[in-house]
Amino acid sequence: MKKDAVKGRAVYVLIMTVLLNMLYPITSGNSFVAVIIYEILYAGLFILGIFVTSDSRAHIAWSVSIAVIWFVAAVIYSLDPTNFWKTQITYIILVIFHINIIWALMRYIFTAEKVTADVIYAACAVYFLLSFFFVPIYGMLETAVPGSYVDNTLGGPVQWQQFVYFSLITLSTAGYGDVLPATMWARMLAGIEVTIGVLYVAILVARLVSLYDVQRRSG
Repeated sequence: MKKDAVKGRAVYVLIMTVLLNMLYPITSGNSFVAVIIYEILYAGLFILGIFVTSDSRAHIAWSVSIAVIWFVAAVIYSLDPTNFWKTQITYIILVIFHINIIWALMRYIFTAEKVTADVIYAACAVYFLLSFFFVPIYGMLETAVPGSYVDNTLGGPVQWQQFVYFSLITLSTAGYGDVLPATMWARMLAGIEVTIGVLYVAILVARLVSLYDVQRRSG
């Protein structure tokens, strides 16, 4: 992968992921306009994803195809958010996209020769992207098996907005206990996310410390 594809752009991915994490409550009323605004912002993340994975024409074409399919599916979903297959297809595309951009950023982090601001930005962006990665996975399970998750504070079916919150809290191991996995499959997924969150931080710190040590000795 060309490192220049990520260099100087990781900070924008980080800003966008933080922004998406802060603004998802605007869609809580299921307002069509609010959902479209949020999806446009998410489209911005897709565009950034295309830039940071642009190591070849084939990869650019693949990333653009994912973005187009997602945007079409997301608009269709907005028109009928209760349709099973429209919801699942949207979630599947999101999973594929997040794998794509996380892989590109991870390769950049673990092939870097020294600690730079770009590496730190990329590392932070991956953490938020890992959180977003599990949102559609939780959503697919809840759509397929309603009641897999329960919200003890809001009640009613758990929506994707609650999964954005639940995923970040699970990844960070805070675990407030207001949104709970209620089935064995749901608990298994939550357990995997917790493990990934802990391992990522541990491995990342070890990687950055080793890079800094080599950089200090050579400098």
